[in-house]
Amino acid sequence: MFCASLFVCSVVLLTLNGDVTASGAGRAFPIDSENYVTEQFQTVNSRLEWDPTNFLVDLAGHYANCKAVSGEVRVDRLTPEGQSIGGMVEVVDGARADIDSVNSYIRTTVDRWMRSRVYHDKIRGGSRFGCSIRPGCSGRAVISCLFSPGATFTEPEYEEALDEPQLPENIVEGEQAALAFTAQQYEVAERYTGNKWDRSHFLENLSGFETRCEMIDNSNWPFTTARQFAAQYGVRISSVYGSAPNTGSTDEALNDILSKFKSIRHARDLGCSIIPDCIRSSGMYAVVACIYSEP
Repeated sequence: MFCASLFVCSVVLLTLNGDVTASGAGRAFPIDSENYVTEQFQTVNSRLEWDPTNFLVDLAGHYANCKAVSGEVRVDRLTPEGQSIGGMVEVVDGARADIDSVNSYIRTTVDRWMRSRVYHDKIRGGSRFGCSIRPGCSGRAVISCLFSPGATFTEPEYEEALDEPQLPENIVEGEQAALAFTAQQYEVAERYTGNKWDRSHFLENLSGFETRCEMIDNSNWPFTTARQFAAQYGVRISSVYGSAPNTGSTDEALNDILSKFKSIRHARDLGCSIIPDCIRSSGMYAVVACIYSEP
């Protein structure tokens, strides 16, 4: 499930039982990815640990198979300790099976999950988790993570605690190709640019309508759509964008891009969005666009 939007993706619910081992089971994450996903998930739930028994890792391998589809997993069995199990599966584009590519697929997927609050219920509700990946599925890779105890996804329209950016009036949801920044990335953007993040998310949403992979090949992006919307609200804006190779760490690529952005001293606030996985012949790139409000 590719969530290429600033907003929460809909979740396909799967009760996967029966022949879940079809087309070959997945394998455990490489150690670098195991450490990375643990670090990321623990920003949401500090008590969550990688399953030291590998029970969830092995079980996740059965759900990471070439016949899987993206969505929520409800497992019809319990852990040896008698706890329920739940999780998620995601199918991603990617034909390679070498360790660097596998790590890249995992990191990009985990980064998407961390930006979508709909996945946070799984992470918050678990005490242990384990993940597996099955590369080589006809140009795709399948990633599965299981948690115990298992929690179901909360529908975002009913969860008051969700803090997703809100669209300005008259802007149609679904037209963005980019992802929102995380709270940690707000701070990184503020540190590099010297400007304060727009906590209303208006500028972040505007940037989401402009951020495109085509920016890699265009040195003079006009930001026409953002300027039209901003004008409707009487907001004057400035803009900046950039790209950098993403060799497996979106955060490193983001730092590389933001470090080249100059502070617009007369600007009041800024908002940015990112596409972490633009594919070019020379490899994968991240693209970031930021919009500043002017007095």
